[in-house]
Amino acid sequence: MNIPEQLINGFIKSELELFIKQFDERFIPDIQDQRSLAIAWLCYYFKDSVSSENSSSIIQFVEKVYLSDNYSTYGWMRISALQASAFILTGDIYYANSLIQHIDCGQGWARGYIIESASIICPLLSFGNHQLKKATETNIKYFHTYYEENVILYLSTNGTAEEKVNWLEHQISISNDDYLRKFFNRLKSDGDLNKSGFFVRMFSKVKSYIIFKMLCQPSFAEFQLNLFSDLDFNKLTKLENKHPLNDYYIDLSFLSNDK
Repeated sequence: MNIPEQLINGFIKSELELFIKQFDERFIPDIQDQRSLAIAWLCYYFKDSVSSENSSSIIQFVEKVYLSDNYSTYGWMRISALQASAFILTGDIYYANSLIQHIDCGQGWARGYIIESASIICPLLSFGNHQLKKATETNIKYFHTYYEENVILYLSTNGTAEEKVNWLEHQISISNDDYLRKFFNRLKSDGDLNKSGFFVRMFSKVKSYIIFKMLCQPSFAEFQLNLFSDLDFNKLTKLENKHPLNDYYIDLSFLSNDK
């Protein structure tokens, strides 16, 4: 295992152990969300570097929570980012759908973290995903907190411009709320200028968490000399830039250009 892989896997192993240790605490420490989102971020960008041991540990813990007595009370809302990680590592849509089905949950404070978790795997999700469509439309119907971010997430998944425009026009046609119609029409008319700090703030906080933790815990890697020498900076930068939600300006220009 080369040095970057040691670093990545040392971080994932350590953070997963800490996450599991605090998982059943009554009051969820804020750092728990950062830990699990950081693990999912690393799995997304460095999937091929994640060890089989770490991959198995993530999947086994997710499955353990599914079978636990506490899953229906609080387990479901605490493992969203690890479900995203399990989906990335296995490609099994089961894990993604288990996460997505809770996007329209009634707990607004949990919904933000769930949408953040789903945003990491956004490029891997299909616009035709029934679970995501249903959850998104429920959040719109009840004006749930983060419904606008949910819509942007949904429109940024894999699908044709035509089907996305058709869905958006249908939402406009069935809406009786002026604010909602204005929001949808703004997405269509200003698609290339849509601003949302929600996603990019999350990505920024996750990257800061990873960097600071790695700097403060050199034990993540066995050797520190030329620590990042084996990483392809240009390749990683291009991969990051391709993520549709990793920017303050979300590119939805296809909504106005393809009709």
